[in-house]
Amino acid sequence: MIRSNYLGFLLFAFMMVIFFVIPGYEGVQKPFRIALCLSFPVIYFSLLIKKEISYRTLIPIVGATLLLAMMAFRGTLQSSFVNAWLCLFGLLSMKVLFFEPTKERKENLRYIHLLAVLSILLQFLIYSYQDGRPKLAYELNLSGAYLFLFFIAADILGNKWIKLLVIALSLLLLSRLLIFSIVIYFLVKYGKKYFAKVITKLNATWMALGGFVMISLLSLWYTSNIRSNISYETGFHRIVNLNDGSNQLRFKANTLALGAIFNLPPEPQVLLGYGPVQNFLNAKKTAIIPHNELLDSIIEFGLITVIFFSLFTLSAFNRLVSFANLEYFIPLLFYTLILWVRYLLVPSLEMLFVLFLLHFANEENQRMDDLQSVIKHDLNNKI
Repeated sequence: MIRSNYLGFLLFAFMMVIFFVIPGYEGVQKPFRIALCLSFPVIYFSLLIKKEISYRTLIPIVGATLLLAMMAFRGTLQSSFVNAWLCLFGLLSMKVLFFEPTKERKENLRYIHLLAVLSILLQFLIYSYQDGRPKLAYELNLSGAYLFLFFIAADILGNKWIKLLVIALSLLLLSRLLIFSIVIYFLVKYGKKYFAKVITKLNATWMALGGFVMISLLSLWYTSNIRSNISYETGFHRIVNLNDGSNQLRFKANTLALGAIFNLPPEPQVLLGYGPVQNFLNAKKTAIIPHNELLDSIIEFGLITVIFFSLFTLSAFNRLVSFANLEYFIPLLFYTLILWVRYLLVPSLEMLFVLFLLHFANEENQRMDDLQSVIKHDLNNKI
């Protein structure tokens, strides 16, 4: 019988292969993603039967299943919610699936890293955006998002040269969000010690709420006061020029979503979800979706669903986010504020991958603390 922590290692390795080795979100990757998601209920109920997880975890499963049935009845059910429902099984099993990144396991994961590097370089040679920028087989923004996950995984697993490779690729991709996230990583890594007293008083929930409030206010201010002079910047100058048509459309979409959410009395679609994003685009006569995980999730699944999922997802982050892994969490939070990636609120494969990474960072920090304690103890004995 496979031990739970070894099963966790296999799941994490499989996620790495799917995200970084197998090209493309649709098509080639899709069957592997489906197979992995379908494994979560099997794993969950196996752990439940063995009493490795509490029967109380059935409460969120029942709640999510009722939401799924409601969406099916309303005709707004889509594959992205089924994916979130399946990943909820994985989320509730994570506490048992976490594994220690031993030297042997790190070595095995490094082999996957090497395969991923070859795949990523080949994709950069083959795929390009309409303006000529090289990218992964993913959509351009998603290319940056997965490269940043690759950057974090490389840092935690000790592959410094891969970090340098991702930095170089970010300059070819010219993804502002990726470049800014890498900069934020370094700023937090080397600057957090100066704000330790303040930072240690905050948990993941408060940081997330603060971030979503700030980006909402920024969207309202930008839409009301700033007018773009450039329709769409594609050159290297786009890294330092934030006043272009791309950002104007993003903030305008966020503002339309905020207007729908805070309209009184609230629309049924806001509470229960518009379903496919096209329903929202048609209703608001716009061509771009909100570039923000919270707003995008509310539009698709509804405020009730997002609050329900957040009770469990943010709770998981509260347990894992620490001073030791803050340089990973804050840039990932930044990503969810600017793009519709699902890292924080609605269960997804990417969220489970992030939780694994945060756990590894805590384990590595604990290992270093234990090593320092042993060294200090030996020195005291010699003295």
